[in-house]
Amino acid sequence: MTTLARTLHGLRLRARERWSLLVLLATWLVLAVGAATPTAFDEGSPALAASLAVFAATLVRALARELRPNAATYSQTHELELGLLIITGTYLLIAVTGGLASPAHPLVYALASFLLLLHRARWIAGVWLASIALLEVAVGWSSGHDSGARIAFHLSYIAFFAAGNLLILGALVRRLRGEHAQRLADELTHIRQEARDFRLVAAAAPRKSRDAEEAQLTQSAVHAIHEQVAFSLELIRGDLELHTCALLWMSEEELVLKRAASASTALVGAPELANPGVLAGLLRNPRTLVLKNMSEKHLPPYYGAPVAVTDLCAVPLVRGERLLGVLCADRIDARPFTAAEQDKLTAAAQHVLRTVDHERAFITAMRSRYEHEQLYRASELLSGALGLEALYGKSFEAIRAIAPYDLAAISTYDEHAEAHRVLAVDVPGDRDPTHGDGWRSIAESLRDRVFEHGSGLVAMATKNRHFMPAADERVEPETVVFDVHTRLRPAQSVLVLPLLHGEKVLGTLTLAAARERQFPRATREILRVLSHQLSVGLQNARMYRAMEERATTDGLTGLTNHRAFQERLAQIHALAERTGRNFSLILTDIDHFKKVNDTYGHPIGDAVLKRVAAVFAGRARKVDIVARYGGEEFVLVLPDTDAEGAAIFANKLREEVAAQTMTSDQGPFAVTVSMGVAEYPTDGHATAELIERADQALYHCKHNGRNCVTRASQLP
Repeated sequence: MTTLARTLHGLRLRARERWSLLVLLATWLVLAVGAATPTAFDEGSPALAASLAVFAATLVRALARELRPNAATYSQTHELELGLLIITGTYLLIAVTGGLASPAHPLVYALASFLLLLHRARWIAGVWLASIALLEVAVGWSSGHDSGARIAFHLSYIAFFAAGNLLILGALVRRLRGEHAQRLADELTHIRQEARDFRLVAAAAPRKSRDAEEAQLTQSAVHAIHEQVAFSLELIRGDLELHTCALLWMSEEELVLKRAASASTALVGAPELANPGVLAGLLRNPRTLVLKNMSEKHLPPYYGAPVAVTDLCAVPLVRGERLLGVLCADRIDARPFTAAEQDKLTAAAQHVLRTVDHERAFITAMRSRYEHEQLYRASELLSGALGLEALYGKSFEAIRAIAPYDLAAISTYDEHAEAHRVLAVDVPGDRDPTHGDGWRSIAESLRDRVFEHGSGLVAMATKNRHFMPAADERVEPETVVFDVHTRLRPAQSVLVLPLLHGEKVLGTLTLAAARERQFPRATREILRVLSHQLSVGLQNARMYRAMEERATTDGLTGLTNHRAFQERLAQIHALAERTGRNFSLILTDIDHFKKVNDTYGHPIGDAVLKRVAAVFAGRARKVDIVARYGGEEFVLVLPDTDAEGAAIFANKLREEVAAQTMTSDQGPFAVTVSMGVAEYPTDGHATAELIERADQALYHCKHNGRNCVTRASQLP
């Protein structure tokens, strides 16, 4: 019973979710039956009554859902279902009232026109039009001998109204949306300008990665300032019985009207004022201005039409020696401002200044929090990088989150050779449609570039141990950053940070961007801290690489050691097993090496080992393995090489070793080597078997004159 109950419950849920679709299918079936059976829509038909009742309930349900919209539950399916229900209901009405000849049929033309105006996705409009065409055919099927012509006539009208919607109403909607978008953009620009007027943000445009947060912070701050200022102006206007109380603000060295509480309709329409008028003297000498018995010829500048102002009191808003704005109060009843009233206006002006300062402090705190969060994330990224390549990638990722750039380069500095070498380059600016090719070519010219310690910004940052240039100003295209052969012509902002580890300069981090003032002072300070972490990470990565090399490299010869050789041989062997390719193994040792040690001493013996190892390493390919197997024994692994090719290569190595002249206190001497070659899979399938076969070939050389090469396949 429990299983049956669960099944029934699941069916009920699915039926509830798809109820509108089921009703639509059933109604379309009724319409199709009505087309084939003209009496189906006669008055009193049970099928018609049932269809209308169920359909009406479903349509009401869909309309109720649409009238109480919930953004969290909205789906395109709901929109599609509602449109189909309205269309189907219209055709039910048409079928009941006479088919295609029904007086209600023109409703279809209205639907074809206006439903296309309401859709949120084009495919939904397409489905609606297709359903209108299908229902038109279904309802008109039984309309008489001329039903085909009438259907074609109606469909052409439906297409006409749909096309008219797309061409006329659609264009109107697009124009209105464009105007709305432009008004929104203008409002955002106005808010940013007011934010700069109130010194809430810097004059430069916000960085791309912070646009949304900057916009939200500045918008809320501007609204908060306007609300506080409006309340203060209304309060003081009522308290002092003023005609107008207005706040004027300095914007790019000109006065603008920010807010006013007034009983007059003659205030200027735009914030910009034609001239300072009677306030010109106050702008030159910021002191409280009190005027009496004024005439219409000397009006405050915030009036655009004559007003009978008799008295004016203007209080400057000053921070330090800078004039920020003016609080103006005027009357039209010939009552001069008393000293107490002037004090109240001065207090109100100070309150406005404190309001702006509080919002600025809040935005500064929020911006500081954002920057510290970015710095913390960057520190996490850098702390997780061990290898150099991982460090470069995570460094670029961390820097992009703080200061977006078009090109970044990490270079190292060799103070003994007085040369710089570019280690890594990141160039997100290559996707820029304007300067992408330029950034791409610069990045290609910088990869692995070595340049002398000259007079460019990189050299200056290294020498002074300080970021360059010192100020965030526009960089000229001919500015030397790396050397005279590499110019960052698309760049208008450049920043070079030295990578310091204690007193030692490890290298530099160079950032460039096509936008002006991309690296302001606050950003430079954050990047300076990040550059210290990058320096520590760079030093740690180098130490990690050195430890890895010591763990896998023979300390005397610099070749791969025995343990690392076994690991790499296993990898090559596994690859050969999967792909069916071959490889060869050469095992060799120095002839009479014990005699060399006994005769010339162990230091000379070590020098011999180094010389032979250098010959082997110098001749090998990058894919080959050259390792010290133990003592005076060496081993080479040659992927994709058969025994014959390996033997030819081994003979060249043997001849080159024999041609080397070793020096000692007892005079010059020469050494020779013997070599055994084994091939996979001809001479063995397992790695141990291959090494054994190569060892047998080597000892065959030892017992047959030495200074030769023997293949395992040549053994008796």
